[in-house]
Order: sequence, then structure tokens, then C-alpha cells
Amino acid sequence: NDWYVVNDGVMGGLSQSELSSTDETILFKGKVSLENNGGFASIRSPFAEYDLSVYSTVTIRYKSRGQDIALVLAPYRRWYYPTYKSILEQTNDQWKTITFMLKEFKEYRIGQFTGDTVNDKLLEKIIRLGFITNNKKAGDFQLEVDFIRFE
Repeated sequence: NDWYVVNDGVMGGLSQSELSSTDETILFKGKVSLENNGGFASIRSPFAEYDLSVYSTVTIRYKSRGQDIALVLAPYRRWYYPTYKSILEQTNDQWKTITFMLKEFKEYRIGQFTGDTVNDKLLEKIIRLGFITNNKKAGDFQLEVDFIRFE
């Protein structure tokens, strides 16, 4: 209930999205616009301390349409510092369960892949989780998440 939306409007963009929840899931949907240097919509957890170094995988059950979405792990508060992503391919509204190895999350800096991946030291310092549209592609999207489980 305390996750929140951050769209490209923080940089002048015009993308729109909303976050809601049911008894079982969270629903993130909206429309990405490339107008006015836009191109993303995201939801984020509040800042906290998440030591994910004790886990090796993350499993997500989700369904989506319209766009690929990335699961994001953030070890820094500053937006221009690296974040770490794994891609949830859109599923045409079919439920899918996928497991990612945490050490395979790829490092991105301002949307650009750096060639690196996350390491144990950074996994100890995760301060926020999130989801972000990943393609910088205009259009509608929807993501519904049943669960996220670290093991």
C-alpha cells in the first residue's frame, strides 16, 4: 500500500500511470508518451533497508500487456547513480511465473546498460524496489503482480 508512482513528468515528460491493489495483487497501468522528452512510467517502494545478499533468486508471478517492464533494485537515492534490472517480458495477459538469479541483474545508468551486473556488496545495500517500463516506447501498458518472493 505504500508503493508510489513516478513518471517521466519529473523530467518534463507526459506519460501517465496509476497504481492500485486488490486483495491479492497490485495493478500498475498507464500510457507511456514520448512527447516532451518522455518515455517511462514506474512504481517504487518506499526507501528502506533490504539486505538481499542472503538470497540467490527472486521469483515473480505476473501478467502484463503492451510493454516489457523491468524489476528494479536500487542501492542509491540519487537518480543518476546505477540501478539493477531484470526484464519481465509482456505476457499478453497470461499469468507467468519467472525466477531470476539476483547476481544476473544488469547495471543501468540513466537507462543505459553499463555491461556490469550487481554484486553481493551492492545486494546488501538495496534501499528500494520498483518496476519501470523498459522500452521507451509510446503506448498503453498494464502489469499485475501476484507475488514477489526472494529465496
